[in-house]
Amino acid sequence: MTRNIDVFEVIEEYAPLDLAEEWDHPGLTFGTYHAKAERILLALDLTAEVVREAVESDVDLLIVHHPPLFNAIHSLTDATAEGKMQLDLISNGISCYSAHTNLDRAKGGTAKALAGRLDLDVDDRGYQLLQPMAEQPDFGYGLYASLRQPQSFLNFAAAAAERLAIPACQRFSSEDDRVTTFALFPGSFDESSMGRLEEIKAELLITGEIKHHIALMLEARGIHVLAVGHDVSERDGMHILAAHLRAAFPDLEIEVNGGIDYN
Repeated sequence: MTRNIDVFEVIEEYAPLDLAEEWDHPGLTFGTYHAKAERILLALDLTAEVVREAVESDVDLLIVHHPPLFNAIHSLTDATAEGKMQLDLISNGISCYSAHTNLDRAKGGTAKALAGRLDLDVDDRGYQLLQPMAEQPDFGYGLYASLRQPQSFLNFAAAAAERLAIPACQRFSSEDDRVTTFALFPGSFDESSMGRLEEIKAELLITGEIKHHIALMLEARGIHVLAVGHDVSERDGMHILAAHLRAAFPDLEIEVNGGIDYN
């Protein structure tokens, strides 16, 4: 019998907990380590829709990207929407585990998943790590690469939206420059990485979301920005993690919540 802890160990080999930010809280949020794990559902967030799907599908373990508990709580009741969702899982015997910045920084993490979804024709150097960790330089946030052939910025934006199955990307310029070197930064762009973009001579940043003034600062430095949506930039990370778990546990039922349909 596969137990929750067996699944956690495989996840933590793939995305070790020591890769996570100090402020982050990945791991088992609530539930039990030794309960059976026969049906697993992965999702970006703990939402009412995800809870309903987990309960209706008789799921044993829910794995989310964003931890549902960030700050200390002093009570857990159904007086809040969040408390009700958490209690619904607990009362149905469903454990909840999160893999957050440790998955973002893992070699097979969210940036690799986004690169796979975009399926861009990059040159022979391939993808390189954008923001390596100081203590573990083989791991870190984001990726960058150069296209084999330069593309127009507006054509690139349209093609990216089509491959990500969204109506359009948010952009901060109408200038149709040619772009070659680009960076991927799923989730929320960390402005501390701005200097790194200049260092690699990036001409384009693809991220989930970005503060307006930071996007304008990048545009002023000749770096176009495409914001595709926080969830859109990260959702394929759950699919790549699910594939890893299916390979490790071929007898388990492992599904991924579809998320928001933007079309």
